Amino acid sequence: MKKLTLTTLLFFCVLHTSLGAQTMDSLYGVFRASTGDARIVAANEIFSLAHKLALGDTLFSVKNTDGREFVNATVFEIMGAYYDNEEGNYLKSIEFHKQAIAIYEKLGKYNSVNKLNGSIGTHYARMGDYENAVAYMMKNYEWETEIGDQVGLSSTFNNLGVVYARWGKREMALQFFEEAVKAERPLNRPLQYASRLAQLAREISQIDAERALSLIKEALQHNEQIEQQRLKEERIAVHTLIMGDVYFNLDSLEQAEKCYKKSLVFFENNARTLNVATTLLSLGRLQMKEKRWNDAILTLERCEKIAERNVFLQIQRDACRYLSEVYSRLEANTKAYYYLNKYTVINDSIFRETTQQQINDFQVRYETAEKQLEIERQQSKIEQHRTRQFILIGGLIAAGLLLTLLAYNVVLRARRNRALAEINATKDKFFSIISHDLKNPTLAQRNALQLLVDNTGKWDADYLLNYHQKLLNSANGLVDLLKSLLNWAQTQTGHKIFYPSAFDLVVALQPDINAIKSMAERKGIVFETQILDNTVLVGDENMILAVIRNLLTNAIKFTEKGGRVTLSILPCGDALSISPCKDAACHVPTTWRISITDTGVGMPSEKIQNLFRLDRQTTQHGTAGETGVGLGLIVCKEFLELHNSHLHIESEEGKGSRFWFEIT
Repeated sequence: MKKLTLTTLLFFCVLHTSLGAQTMDSLYGVFRASTGDARIVAANEIFSLAHKLALGDTLFSVKNTDGREFVNATVFEIMGAYYDNEEGNYLKSIEFHKQAIAIYEKLGKYNSVNKLNGSIGTHYARMGDYENAVAYMMKNYEWETEIGDQVGLSSTFNNLGVVYARWGKREMALQFFEEAVKAERPLNRPLQYASRLAQLAREISQIDAERALSLIKEALQHNEQIEQQRLKEERIAVHTLIMGDVYFNLDSLEQAEKCYKKSLVFFENNARTLNVATTLLSLGRLQMKEKRWNDAILTLERCEKIAERNVFLQIQRDACRYLSEVYSRLEANTKAYYYLNKYTVINDSIFRETTQQQINDFQVRYETAEKQLEIERQQSKIEQHRTRQFILIGGLIAAGLLLTLLAYNVVLRARRNRALAEINATKDKFFSIISHDLKNPTLAQRNALQLLVDNTGKWDADYLLNYHQKLLNSANGLVDLLKSLLNWAQTQTGHKIFYPSAFDLVVALQPDINAIKSMAERKGIVFETQILDNTVLVGDENMILAVIRNLLTNAIKFTEKGGRVTLSILPCGDALSISPCKDAACHVPTTWRISITDTGVGMPSEKIQNLFRLDRQTTQHGTAGETGVGLGLIVCKEFLELHNSHLHIESEEGKGSRFWFEIT
C-alpha cells in the first residue's frame, strides 16, 4: 500500500468519525462521491455497518489493491442485501443485484452471479412476478447443472416448485418438488430432506392424499434425526400441521384436528405468530366442515385478530371470508355482511399494494433519471470551465477543439432533454390512466358496498344476487385493467424480459381456448377454431399467449349474443391446403398467421387510427356492459414488436372485426 500523506490520514480520521452515525444510504452516497483511498474507506464503512446489521456472516473488507470494478460489485451486493433485509424494498434490491451481476460476469466470478440470480428470483416471487422469478431461477439451474452442484440443484428445484405452486401451475410445481426430493436424497441431510418431502406432500395432497400422507410420515421420521432439539421440535410442529391438512383432504377430521392442536401448542409456546394464525385458520375451516359453528367462530375470530394485529393480509382475508360464511349459515346477516365487507376491503388492499409498488418503482426510476441528468449537467459545466482554461493556453488549435466539444455538448444536452421529456410524457400518460380509469371504478365499488351495508336486511335474495353479480363484473374489469397497466408499465421500465424459445402454440394455448369457450357459452356466442397440429414457433411463450388471450377476450366482449368468434392458426399461404413440415430433421421454419375474427360491433376507420395512442384512449363498454380502456391492445402491439411482428386490424362498424399477425 502506498504511504499516505499526513493530510490524507487526517482526512480518513475525520471521515471515519463522521460515518459512524450515518445510515447505509448516506454511506453509499459518500462512497459514490469518493475517489481513490477515500472510496476504499467508504466501502469498508458500508461493510462494517452491514456486519452490525447481520447482513453477512463475517466482516468483509477491501484494500487499495483490489480493482475498482470488484469494489463496486461488492458494495452493490451489500446494498442489495440491505434493501432486502432491512427495508423490504425488493425493487431496489433487484436493481443493486443486477448491477453487481453485470460486473461479476465481466470478472468471471460465476458463483457470485449464481447466488445473486437466486436472490433476484426470490424477490420477483415475493412480488408475484412469477415469470421473472422462473427466468432467474432457471439461470441457477443451468449453472448448477453445468458444474454438478447437487446441493444447489436441490435448493433451486425446491424454489421453482414453490414459485409454480404460488402461480397456480400445480403440474409444474409437482414436477420440480419431485426433482428436489431426488436431488436431496443422496446428500444425507435429514433437515433438508424432510423439508423437501413436506413440500411435495403439501402440493400433492389435493390430488393424491394417500401418497401425501405417506410422504409426510416419512418426513416426520427424518425429523427425528435432527440433532438440535429445539430445531427438531419446530420442524415436527410445522410438518404435523401439513399432516393435518392431508388428513383434512382424506376426510379424517378427527386425526386432522389432533394434528392442528398439537402444532398449535408448540407455536403458541414459542411465539410463532404467523404459524399460530395459519393453524387457527386450518382449524376453523375444519370446524366449519363439521358444522361446529360456534367453535368455528371462536377460532376464526381469534385468527382474524392475530392476522390484523400482525398485518398478515392474506390470512386475515381468508378468515373474514370464512366468518362471513359461518354467520350466513347462522342467518346472522349483520355479522355476515360485516365480515364480507371486511374481506372485500382487504382483498382490494392486496391488489392496491402490488399496484402501488409498481407505481413507486416507476416514480423512483423517473426521479433517479432526473437527478442523473442534473449531475451530468453539472459535470458538463465543469468540463466547459476546464476547456476554457485550456483555450487560453493552447491558442488556435485549442479553440478549434473547444468548438468541437461545445457542439458535442449541445447534441448531448439535446438528447438528454429529449430523454427527460419522454420520461415525463410516459409518466403523465400512466398517471392519467391511474387517476381516471382506476379511481372511478374503485370509488364506484366502494359506494356500492356502502349501499349493501346501509340496506342490510332490506333487500331480498334475488335483488342482492343481481347486485353482487354487477359488483363482480366491475371487479373483474378492474382486475383486467390492473393486469394491463402492470404489463404496460413493465414494458416501459424494461422489467418485461423477452425470453424466446421453441414451443407448440396450440398445446400451450389449450387452457386459454377452454376458458374463452366457456366465456363465449355464458354470453351465448359461437366460438370456433381453425387450427393444425404441430404449430411449433419460436418466441416468448408468455407474451404470445397474452396477446392471443387479450384479442380473444376483446372479441367476446364486443360481440352480441348469437354472434360468432373464430380463432385461426394456419400457415401463411393457401390456408388449409398447406401443411407444416412434421419431419424432425426439417429445419425450414413455418410462418404462422394467427387471426381472431368476430361478428361484433366493429369500428369506424377513425377509431382504428387511435387504437394505439395512449392519449386518445377512453373507457369502452362491451355488449354486456364490460369495461376497458384499450390499454391491452397497446401491450399486444409492443409484445409483437419485440417479435418483429405487427398487429393488423380490419373492421367495419356494425359488421365485426379481424385482428391478425404473423410469426415464425
